[in-house]
Amino acid sequence: MLILPFLLLQAAEPVGSAVPVPSRPAEISAMDEGLADSMVTVTGRSLRSTAASLEQCLARQCPPAEDIAASMEHAENQLIAGQFKSARKTLIKSRSRNKRYAESLPREVSGLLQFDADVASLLGMPDYGRIATFDSIDALKAGLPADDPAISFKRLAVADVFLRQGKYSTAVHMYDAVARRAEESGWSEVQGAAMFRSLRFYALAASVNPAYAYESRKRFAALRATTDPATKPMRDAALALTVKLRLISDKHADVDKIMQELAEVKMATPVLIYAPPVQFGAGSSAEMLYVTPTLSKDQWVDFDYLIAQDGTVRDVAIAAQAPKVNADVLALMQSSLEGRRYVPLDVPADSAGMARRERLMLVADTAPVTGTRLNIKAGLPKLMTMDLTSKVKARP
Repeated sequence: MLILPFLLLQAAEPVGSAVPVPSRPAEISAMDEGLADSMVTVTGRSLRSTAASLEQCLARQCPPAEDIAASMEHAENQLIAGQFKSARKTLIKSRSRNKRYAESLPREVSGLLQFDADVASLLGMPDYGRIATFDSIDALKAGLPADDPAISFKRLAVADVFLRQGKYSTAVHMYDAVARRAEESGWSEVQGAAMFRSLRFYALAASVNPAYAYESRKRFAALRATTDPATKPMRDAALALTVKLRLISDKHADVDKIMQELAEVKMATPVLIYAPPVQFGAGSSAEMLYVTPTLSKDQWVDFDYLIAQDGTVRDVAIAAQAPKVNADVLALMQSSLEGRRYVPLDVPADSAGMARRERLMLVADTAPVTGTRLNIKAGLPKLMTMDLTSKVKARP
């Protein structure tokens, strides 16, 4: 059995216990949207417009696929506007109307259920988030052939949930099962993703407990030995992971010097290597800020920034924020963002880099009170992120 304190894994993440939550309805793929060398501007329809579209869709009893699309677009706008509870309400209503169509619309229903899970996690509801993620894979299984690689890829998301909630043995067994199935089926991209996830766990574990070092080295060698072009991003990510762990383990390391080891590695999508730690909790260190679970409510900030070719972060600017963000919280968020280092980017030589938009927010998990329907805040707040880059585009 794998036993490792969950907080140790959280500490190994560069931005607190940040869990990237992609914007919906589409998965984020903003790196191929021509974001470099230009200012960015918010695009998309207004909150009022998407609300009207959803209302009109429901009034004419639109087909389930249209209902799902309109619901997710509106919920996304609500989320970006900081209306987290309203976004979840929109998704829950759509889920109630459309979950039964999983057999005919497996991908659409699965996406809806996963979005519901993501928003629940942002509201500090990890148990519901886990269950909704399970539901999303059930939706795929209801309408896709058993040998469709999308099902195996979705299993990785389920395993990720187990890992975040401290069920390490279950998560690793799932990663390995997906890797074996993918290898047998010739799904190299899925295999590489599964191998990297299990390696990441063992590498993080080894950074705090030498007993995991052998397994970490073995899995690193296995992934680096793959030759399919589809697994190259994961091989490069494995190399980047070793650099990341060195920076995490040595608080006095020369970041610039260690980053030189990645000078020849270029990635088309940003891979975060290092960020100054953001710590929330009682303590005497100047780097720590005491934030109670109650004070974490509505503490979110949207930042625009540029990742330069060499992986440094520049031009950090606040795009939007909640009405009453604590000044110290905001300062810690911005400082950590400005100090990030990414793997060098694979962009044209004359490019300034890649423009990004990201929301940083404090989230305090909740737990049910036995014998009641009440939920109470459980534990100190954690920092989570949401990639909003798909909501910006290059200005001509």
